[in-house]
Amino acid sequence: MSRGKIALLVFGIIFLVGAVVLMAGGSGLMWLSVRLKNDDPLFTSRETRLRSASAYAVVTEPFDIDWYGETRGQSWGLGNTVSVILEAENRDPSKGVFIGIARETDVDDYLSGVRYSEIVEWTSNPFDDPEVEYRHHPGTLVPSDPRSQTFWDASAHGPGRQTIEWSPAMGRWVLVIMNEDASPGIDVSGAIGAQLPWLFWLGLGLLVSGVLALAGGIVMICLAARGPRRAPALTQPTR
Repeated sequence: MSRGKIALLVFGIIFLVGAVVLMAGGSGLMWLSVRLKNDDPLFTSRETRLRSASAYAVVTEPFDIDWYGETRGQSWGLGNTVSVILEAENRDPSKGVFIGIARETDVDDYLSGVRYSEIVEWTSNPFDDPEVEYRHHPGTLVPSDPRSQTFWDASAHGPGRQTIEWSPAMGRWVLVIMNEDASPGIDVSGAIGAQLPWLFWLGLGLLVSGVLALAGGIVMICLAARGPRRAPALTQPTR
């Protein structure tokens, strides 16, 4: 076998192996995407209990979303590439729950002078219940009804389990959890996850690439396996 055919055979095998990996990965992502269409979030955290006996609200520390596109010299965000899913339920069935995400400045103004608890550390051990540590902010004012506020970027409220879907955007954001009626004493359970709308198309792209790689690998192996062409036999002229 010539060196050229050996090279074709080697590359053909590499293409076949790569095709199997691409098709398996693509099929897996497409299957996962179909499952997530049933509103099951990806990367879901463990159920966490948030308790603060006298606080009017439990909030997260501000989280800063600030992506920067160096090539264009401008800021950019994830847009529709990822959605954050937040769920919460009041452990007291007689009370509804309120969950909302808003900019830090708006939350600071809303909770100014109000007694609330801020989550400063959240640890999740696979063998134990998640542990939450708070920083307690004193106050004497009663907050206004969170349902009537217009600054929420995403919010949900009501009895039972409530869910919000939020597309991250530039800025400093805070998650706020309260009783629906703005009463003191927070005792809720919740979880956080993410959804990836582009997951199906990524899987489809990998699957198509795998099929093309498979076809290319088969062609290269077939060319490498072909024997040399035989020269046509010469016939003696008749006299």
